[in-house]
Amino acid sequence: MTHTIQVCIRCNFTKTAEEKDGKRGGTQLYENLLKKFEKWPHKDEFAVEPTRCMGACGTACIVAFRAPGKISWVFGNLNPRFSVPSLLEFAEKYRADPQGNVPYDDRPPEMAAGLVARLHPVQGDADPAAAGGDADCA
Repeated sequence: MTHTIQVCIRCNFTKTAEEKDGKRGGTQLYENLLKKFEKWPHKDEFAVEPTRCMGACGTACIVAFRAPGKISWVFGNLNPRFSVPSLLEFAEKYRADPQGNVPYDDRPPEMAAGLVARLHPVQGDADPAAAGGDADCA
């Protein structure tokens, strides 16, 4: 297991609604992801972790993708009920690239629209230029 998907379980359901059906959106997204994750062919290479805050509270449902020596990605405004297929599609592409680079045109539309941050690896982990530089921003 070398990759991590972190889901903020405290995120609101939408920008204007904290909960739906008695649960926060982040908790629903985390639970829905776990259900699909158990049957996912790459589950042995990923961990799915709940986290209590990623500091983007004005944005509903935040998810981060992280791995040692790779770009880290943070996405927001994800729909707790319908985003799981997009998350797993992005995870497959993230896993496949040695630097974790997933160009804009290769991201599922929901992920391309919901980009919050793209963070280069910590110095010494990898060469930022090798990790895609700035050419794939947006």
